Amino acid sequence: MAYETRVQAVRVGRKESRVLVAAFPVRDGEVLFQLTDEGDLRRGGVYLLAKGDGVARAPRFDELFRDIAAKAGSPRLARSLRPLVRRARSVARATRPRLAPSALARLEDLGERGVRLARGHAGAPGIAIDALVLALALVFASEEERYLRPRYRGCDMAFERVMELLERKKPEARSQKPEARGRSL
Repeated sequence: MAYETRVQAVRVGRKESRVLVAAFPVRDGEVLFQLTDEGDLRRGGVYLLAKGDGVARAPRFDELFRDIAAKAGSPRLARSLRPLVRRARSVARATRPRLAPSALARLEDLGERGVRLARGHAGAPGIAIDALVLALALVFASEEERYLRPRYRGCDMAFERVMELLERKKPEARSQKPEARGRSL
């Protein structure tokens, strides 16, 4: 999986801009990482570009979290994703203090691992697994850039939320009897 750098049209909310990105190919398009500040858009932005689209879009945290929650519905997939999410956090931390070619090479490797995982889970809901794994790594890298340590926790809060979703057990069936819930009448 080779990445390329280029200027790309991106949409954040309703606003469209052109930014310098590193583009990582995935099955259904590309995952993009903004390399420089451009106007109001700070470096570290993450975008998804579907095949055939000319403008990439910035995924929202809630969208990524819902997607992770949907994938966590498959215990086997959730177990397989956990090590890749841990690796994504490690790769993200390697982008500080600056994004070097070695960090981009680690992103490529992570993307390849996502491709291999996706082959074993065809039909998983939502964002393609290879795109999701790269997007998480890049979101984590963006959080590391924006919330510098030691004052802040970098990507730890987003990482912990993703892991919480992947480790979530199915809720136990609740009895409708009041006494089963410990309530008295």
